[in-house]
This record gives sequence, structure tokens and C-alpha cells, in this order.
Amino acid sequence: MNRRRVAPVITLIAAAALAVGLSACAPEAAPGPTGSSSAPKPTASGSGSASATPSESPSASASTCLPGTWKMDQAALDTFYTDINNAQAGAGISFTPKGSATLTIGADGSFSWAPSLELTTSVSGTTILVTIGGQTAGTYTATADRITTQNQSTDGLQVSATIDGVATDPGAITDQIAGAPIGDSAYTCADDTLTLTSDIGGAAATSVLHRG
Repeated sequence: MNRRRVAPVITLIAAAALAVGLSACAPEAAPGPTGSSSAPKPTASGSGSASATPSESPSASASTCLPGTWKMDQAALDTFYTDINNAQAGAGISFTPKGSATLTIGADGSFSWAPSLELTTSVSGTTILVTIGGQTAGTYTATADRITTQNQSTDGLQVSATIDGVATDPGAITDQIAGAPIGDSAYTCADDTLTLTSDIGGAAATSVLHRG
């Protein structure tokens, strides 16, 4: 099968493909789930040089609620990507998600983000199907109302992309969607609901996860 590289298009969709997401980087054309951040950027690369060893425990005020396993279901993905689409209205890019994701937060300052997601991406009339699986892992710190990651490894992340059923090289996607939605986000945490709010180009994008 012939493989096509569509670098400009792939660059546009890279960060928003997570989730993913769902995700924590904010490339120039398609901001990721966490918007801009003054925290150190993820160091993920194809060589997997980033360390997932916990470096610092979360603050005492955050440690009682944050640790655990959190699920982002289809409804939550729909809401998040509606926020993303609204934030970049007029840019010729839109996203339709299908799937779910799991965020595991450790009391020791570690986390993992495991998306199981298909993202149908429309870029200036071209439709790209991006499939994301596996997981990223790293460390985080948290205050009473904000959570930030220090480093992330994409060794376990699995990403593929097709255009009209023809495989295309994901290229920079793997590096640029490395971030989980906790990259640099305000949050509220109560009982079984974790809400993450990120600034996407001056607009709020909300991720709602439930303990499970």
C-alpha cells in the first residue's frame, strides 16, 4: 500500500488528537487540551528519553482527592471537542471523537494517560482518521486548584492515521499528542468527579472525568 505524508495537515491536527486529549501541548495551529503553560515542556521523543519516575508528591491539599483511576467517556469527549471546535471556529479544522480514555493519578506524584480513541479530523476539506491507543506516563505536581506535569514518556503510545483508507505516516503526531489533559490545568475534585479546565486560545476547554 502506498503511504502518503501530509505534513502540513498532520501538524495541524497533532495536539488536538488527544486527549486526549486528549491532550497537553499547544502547537501553533491546533491547540491541545492544556493550552499554554509556564511549566517545563514534555520531553517525549521517539527515543523515549523522558522519565516516568515520580519526582515530587502532590500537595497535601490535593492528595486526598486526586489519586485514583478516572474515566473520560464518550459524552465527556464530545463536550471537550465541542469546546475545542468552538475555540478555533473559522480555522477550517474540526474534530469528532469516538472512544474513551483513562487517567490514573498516583499519590506518589506519578500518572498515566491511556486513550482508546478514534478522532475524525476535517482540515480544509480533507478528512483524516487518527487512531490513538496505548498510554503515556509521567509525573505531576498539584496545588489545591491546579495540576501540572513535569515530564511525559510516549514509549507506550500507539498512533496511526489514514486518509481515504490509505495509511499516512503519523510523523510528528506521536510527540505532539504526548500530553494528558493534566499538562497545566485548573481543576476541581469532589467525590467521584474530576473537572479539568484548560485555556485554549483564550477560551475554556473542559474535561470531565469520573472515578472508576
